[in-house]
Amino acid sequence: MPFLPSFLQWLKDPGPRNEKRTLFCDMVCFLFITPLAAISGWLCLRGAQDHLQFNSRLEAIGLIALTIALFTIYVLWTLVSFRYHCQLYSEWRRTNQKVRLMIPASRSPHPVPHSLLSAKLLKKTADETTV
Repeated sequence: MPFLPSFLQWLKDPGPRNEKRTLFCDMVCFLFITPLAAISGWLCLRGAQDHLQFNSRLEAIGLIALTIALFTIYVLWTLVSFRYHCQLYSEWRRTNQKVRLMIPASRSPHPVPHSLLSAKLLKKTADETTV
């Protein structure tokens, strides 16, 4: 799971604190708004059902429209917030890449130079002859 370690690195990164504060606030809002939206939608639909039983069609239609508007706003806010934080994280990953250089172990008894450039230089000086 390469996502989790880099996400934890992003959280620990001492970079812009505003991005992490925004993520935290959005997570807290999501935790509060989700149950409130669910309860409000359920209450609106129950009210619409009751109004339909008592032949109050206009109030029932209003409550159904309110429920649709409520859930539309909730879903749009969730998607926009999620997309914003994914873009911030992707930008951070693009600009803070961690590169690990792996040098293979040598099987020869002679010491091996640690870079390709120094290997080419050593080979070049060994191939040259003095005139």
